[in-house]
Amino acid sequence: MPTGQLLFQQQPTDTPIGQTITPAVTVAVVDQQGNVMTNDNTDTVTLTIGTNPSFASLNGTLTVTVHNGIATFNDLSLDQVGNGYTLHATGPGLTAANSATFRITA
Repeated sequence: MPTGQLLFQQQPTDTPIGQTITPAVTVAVVDQQGNVMTNDNTDTVTLTIGTNPSFASLNGTLTVTVHNGIATFNDLSLDQVGNGYTLHATGPGLTAANSATFRITA
């Protein structure tokens, strides 16, 4: 599989504490021109909290295998109210990416 980079397609949105982030966060494996590598069904993507203003825990399925170049995280939640969270996406052999900022509300 050619080396690619990660790109948040669906950014995390402001979400109430403990609730599932919707719509689901998606991360694409893209080539150097920004095209989704649709033939990729083997790479794995792992999410962690990048910026963590309230020392929250990220819950849900944190590592998924891409399907047609897209990793879908459909059960993520955080357990602390805060403003300015980011998510960090990594994968073996892939250039990491950071999400836009989002809030967890009461």
